Amino acid sequence: MRLSQLEHRASFALLGPGFGSGHCLLLEQLCPAEVGAAGREREPLLIFAPFEVPGADAQRWAIGRTRVLDLQWDVPPRPLAITLDDRDHAAGITRIRSAIAAGDVYQVCYCRSAELAATSGAELLATLCAGGMPRFAAWLRLPSGEELVSASPELFFEQTGRQVHAEPMKGTARRGAGGALTASAKDRAELAMITDLLRNDLTPLCRPRTVQVTCARRTVALPYALQTVSDIVGELEPGIGPLELLSALHPGGSVTGAPKRAALALIAELEQQPRGPYCGALGLWRGDRSVFSLLIRTAVRQGRGWRYGVGSGVVFDSDAEREREELEVKLGALRCATHA
Repeated sequence: MRLSQLEHRASFALLGPGFGSGHCLLLEQLCPAEVGAAGREREPLLIFAPFEVPGADAQRWAIGRTRVLDLQWDVPPRPLAITLDDRDHAAGITRIRSAIAAGDVYQVCYCRSAELAATSGAELLATLCAGGMPRFAAWLRLPSGEELVSASPELFFEQTGRQVHAEPMKGTARRGAGGALTASAKDRAELAMITDLLRNDLTPLCRPRTVQVTCARRTVALPYALQTVSDIVGELEPGIGPLELLSALHPGGSVTGAPKRAALALIAELEQQPRGPYCGALGLWRGDRSVFSLLIRTAVRQGRGWRYGVGSGVVFDSDAEREREELEVKLGALRCATHA
């Protein structure tokens, strides 16, 4: 199928290879999921939770047909006009550092918005994927009217039977700066705090002593950046499935901060508008397996244009100038077309 053929469809979900065991998937005939007598929706399900919506209230879409795609990229990427709203960004960093010094919070993921010029969803996806298709790329046009394009590299969690795996991502550097990222105490602290938060979030859902950090820190290379992730696994208690996991873990620790409740309070105070789909969760549930991404590197349609979020984890050692530079690194996902 050609990418351009999707542009005129009323609703669909195009999902990247991380959702489909290495294959791109096209989900068609989406409709609101029906609740069965046992309180379970019929499967398979597309599950979508914007940042401010509790995981228990996530949108659940039944899928009429799932197709494995050999996608033809017939729409060329193109450079985009990007306007980043960084007003009061430095003041926000100062406010967060003060809250950390007071002992109110340890880390906050502080986000800003960029406005993108009018472009089609197909062009935007082609641009975001110009350097290669991210594992959790997605283009959604939902029956509810929402449309988003994501180039997320981050696994929120995956569940197979009673096994669960989470992969929080914190710590960022430009390509070629791997040595500095590895040596950075600030980036190491960012990831360690969020790894601990996710471990604690998973513990009540898992059998005793099964939650383990199998890798405390490793580096992932993206076309525009280097990022560090950890790996957390556990064995779920009977009766715990993807909906229970989403209810307990959403919004994800890597896009909130720690402790989560205090970080969310500061986010509500400092950020100028709701995040909406950006930093939310997107999942595909089929049979005994579910995969959820965190919707970072994600644009949401606004009229003919788009709103694209970027953020960074702020700790006490954070410097406002460096945090601003990190926003530019993450905007690089939109600029891969100029280097392709």
